[in-house]
Amino acid sequence: MTSLLAVNVLKGNGVVCLTRLCKIPNNHNVIQVAFMKRLSLKENLAKPKPFPYWEKKCSTLRLALDPTLYRYDENSKLIIVDGLPATGKTKVCQKLAEEFGLLYMPPPTHDEIFINAYGYDLRELDSKLPIGIQSCDLKLFLKNPLHPQVPAFQLNWLYMRYEQYMNALLHILSTGQGVVLNRSIYSDVAFCDAMHNAGYLNKAVVAEFNLMKKNGLIGFLRPHLIVYLDSPPEVVQQNIKKRGNMDEINSKVFTTQYLSDIDKSYKEKSLSWLSSHTHILMYDWSKEGNVSDIIMNVENLDLEISESKSMLKDWIFADSDEIHMLMATYQEKNQLFSEMDRVTSETTLTPELWYSPYDLEAHEELLKTVESEKYQMGYHPAYGDKVLFKKDTSVLMSVCRRTPRDLVNYSEVKLPY
Repeated sequence: MTSLLAVNVLKGNGVVCLTRLCKIPNNHNVIQVAFMKRLSLKENLAKPKPFPYWEKKCSTLRLALDPTLYRYDENSKLIIVDGLPATGKTKVCQKLAEEFGLLYMPPPTHDEIFINAYGYDLRELDSKLPIGIQSCDLKLFLKNPLHPQVPAFQLNWLYMRYEQYMNALLHILSTGQGVVLNRSIYSDVAFCDAMHNAGYLNKAVVAEFNLMKKNGLIGFLRPHLIVYLDSPPEVVQQNIKKRGNMDEINSKVFTTQYLSDIDKSYKEKSLSWLSSHTHILMYDWSKEGNVSDIIMNVENLDLEISESKSMLKDWIFADSDEIHMLMATYQEKNQLFSEMDRVTSETTLTPELWYSPYDLEAHEELLKTVESEKYQMGYHPAYGDKVLFKKDTSVLMSVCRRTPRDLVNYSEVKLPY
């Protein structure tokens, strides 16, 4: 059985080095390659062009003859870099991306929720809206973590990280290029626990979030590797002061207890649960360490996948049809979002996560006064959009974000082949 982590040399084939995700017949001579390679040491092999999922739907017809399997190699991996705030995650992500030819997806921000494709910021409407439907972003949370919209603030984080994770999986399966994420959907449990302990989220809201993650994560391929930068809260507080963001410096949120709760919950819940499947590298980052050491350790990490092992088993597929089905699911997104939002016997319908009909009506009426919200993105003549003979742009639509950055300009991404 081979996978995204295997490069196979097949006898008697015109293409000497092929990569497969599916089971290889016994009559083939297969060489497993289980280690990631820096671009400077990697053999430069010709590959098919990526499937352009940013402009074409992953339909059965389009993928029927697509050379999907031949795009993957030993670097077609999903890596997550995590740790407390202000630990240097961005630098590590960028270096991993540079050395191994990965796509770095920066963490989503609430700007993507509130600023539409034409640049209008819906937060400007807050003064005209009931407080129960006003916006809450990171800036407001840091200023007032007891704001009544903090549950909605955290729900937006959950949705955005959920969608970005799907985009990361879609990118890997469609292009063969690995992805590195700065935090992920698996970080959410730690922040929810810390916010609950601090009194920012009540027990019912946290229980609802946990149920949503339980339902939604079933459809996900878990990451190949998590790099955790371990730093004590006291050092993090010093780092926050050094980077000079006054919203963070003046906030009462980043207490020693709050940061300790994030760290404890992430290690005890997220990492412990993932450790049966995902490789985990943890580094003492009390003082900024040497990123070259991380690069070397990643290179030397045995990422072999086989049916006899439980590690990385999500990345073993029966055939290319299973991969195509996943590509379509991750591109469409609605199916998995519906699963996450599914109402079950465990659903509490906590009111903090639901808008009243009156507030929704007020919001909808106010949106009608915003010129750039009158039409769907790409179909607004007042902003220069051509609406006749237009391509299908539904693949660019986000389930939760007005500005789906992860799918914009992917045609310009430089692939490592």
